[in-house]
Amino acid sequence: MISIYRKAVLQTLDLFCLLLALFFAGLTTIEPELSVFHDYTGASLFTVFFYMLFFYILDAYNVGQEDFRESAGRILLACALGIISSSTASYSFQHWRFDRETMLALFAFSFGFCLVWRWIYHLNADRLTHPLRILLVGVDRAGKVRELLAEGLPKAKILGYVGEPAQGPDAGPCLGPPFRALEIAEENKATMILLLPDAPIDDDIAHDLLDAKLHGRMVVDIRTFYEQVAQRLPLSQINHEWLLQTEGFSLNTRGSLRRLKRALDVLISLALLIPATPVMLLTALIVRLESPGPVIYRQDRVGLYEREFIVFKFRSMRQDAEKNGAVWAAAGDSRVTRFGKIIRKVRIDELPQIWNILKGDMSFIGPRPERMAFVRKLKENIPYYSLRHTIKPGLTGWAQVSYPYGASEDDSRRKLEYDLYYIKNMSILLDVHIIFKTIGVVLFPKGAR
Repeated sequence: MISIYRKAVLQTLDLFCLLLALFFAGLTTIEPELSVFHDYTGASLFTVFFYMLFFYILDAYNVGQEDFRESAGRILLACALGIISSSTASYSFQHWRFDRETMLALFAFSFGFCLVWRWIYHLNADRLTHPLRILLVGVDRAGKVRELLAEGLPKAKILGYVGEPAQGPDAGPCLGPPFRALEIAEENKATMILLLPDAPIDDDIAHDLLDAKLHGRMVVDIRTFYEQVAQRLPLSQINHEWLLQTEGFSLNTRGSLRRLKRALDVLISLALLIPATPVMLLTALIVRLESPGPVIYRQDRVGLYEREFIVFKFRSMRQDAEKNGAVWAAAGDSRVTRFGKIIRKVRIDELPQIWNILKGDMSFIGPRPERMAFVRKLKENIPYYSLRHTIKPGLTGWAQVSYPYGASEDDSRRKLEYDLYYIKNMSILLDVHIIFKTIGVVLFPKGAR
């Protein structure tokens, strides 16, 4: 909820900057008797729509959480794509056009204004954000909670916990018994009371905490809170009981959603084939010319209910890449060809999997299909790993757009947390969101190997 509010504020700033850019572009490039908003209403609407769309697709709201140069690169690309798209769309309507001078001025003002507020935000990020002061209720796996919060909310401060005194530094300071939770929260100026899975709560404590929550204090369960903030399920905190009782995981019990998802898979795949066909033909030619071996790489992968199927990809490695058996891909992998590095970076090597989607082996969106050799090992070492096989694997997915390419067991554990979030919260709106993020990853590649 916190991240949604923050993003809405930043989007409002961009909207204001675009309106300001339209005003100044009109003031400097069109006749004084004309109004950019009244006489060029259609062109203005196209401009705002496409600019905001590409800001969203390119995830231009990580300001303060990434290097400023990276933020500037996102804004430059978003403004360039926005001006191209809005000018192309407006030329379909004779009276909804800006002239070339206005378009260039609009691009310059939009880029300048949107970049300036991000620069100011970047310089004052520490003053603009007020870190949470968190009191834990419970002590079990408190060390893991600290790790989770350090990743999802690095500026949050954990004051300590209330509960039975525990041994070990991971638990942090014990501030008192659980029946004094509210009193201790007041004394330490805690802004959030976070309930751990082992929170020692009886009826009286539950009544007090509920009353405090109804009066505006933040009292939340660690699993629900972390799911909302980090948009993944923390494996260290969930158990069978919570998975059984929590809402979600409804794809396999809702036949209408499953059928709609399949229909969209087919429609999107057929629509994607039109622009993808010339790209695939050119890719096939270059792969054939660059190195000996087949153009299409076939490999057994694990799909729905752990059934194996053959996945198709453009070959991006040497033909003898796995002569010694299956191994994880690594950064700077010497087995990858020169052209293979390019097509892996922008995900072109995955395009033949459109055929897997049309066959029904895969979905357009879902967990990445893994090989059985890796699956057997990961099932032994990672709890709930089998849950990712309760839906079809995908060409893209929440884990793929939220986390870099996984090349180790630790990476697989982290990506499973994102996969479980997707399976729990699956909806058509979430699928649309993932499609937009996938476009952003392709346009602004990061983490591919």
